[in-house]
Amino acid sequence: MFKPIEVNLKWTKELAIKASKLYYDYDMKNSSKRYIGWFFIALTQFGIVGAIKHDSFGMLYLSTFLVIYWYYGRWYLRRNMIVRFYNNASYLNDKDLLFILEEDGLHFDDKVIGWNDIYKAIKVDNGVLLQTSFSTMFFEKTSFKKFGEMQRFLEIMKKGDKV
Repeated sequence: MFKPIEVNLKWTKELAIKASKLYYDYDMKNSSKRYIGWFFIALTQFGIVGAIKHDSFGMLYLSTFLVIYWYYGRWYLRRNMIVRFYNNASYLNDKDLLFILEEDGLHFDDKVIGWNDIYKAIKVDNGVLLQTSFSTMFFEKTSFKKFGEMQRFLEIMKKGDKV
């Protein structure tokens, strides 16, 4: 018999920013996007050689700008976009949410997120990121009602080949 797991959390702008940063960091470390950053670093090295040997600084300026944007600017812009969104959508801020994991999927309000719609569960230091077909959700450790339910949640996701 399957025992449901309840996840109760208060969704705030700060939690949305935290979830986005955790997913952003995970994605930058574990996807092929990191190679783009390495390419920009290689361009910077070519720009340094061009500046030293040929007094040509164009490649150095461009590649330095790309490296700064890729490693620092993207998160800054993304964070500002989230802040602006939550400032305009006050109905989403400080909202109590209850998710229940059952045999047929993850229940939320009157909706069911089926197993086919759940792509991946990612364990992070202070919770679980859940990537679905329509969004990425973050469940902090404190969102699980009982001790050990987060681990059980991850085990169920692992059985469903979602980890």
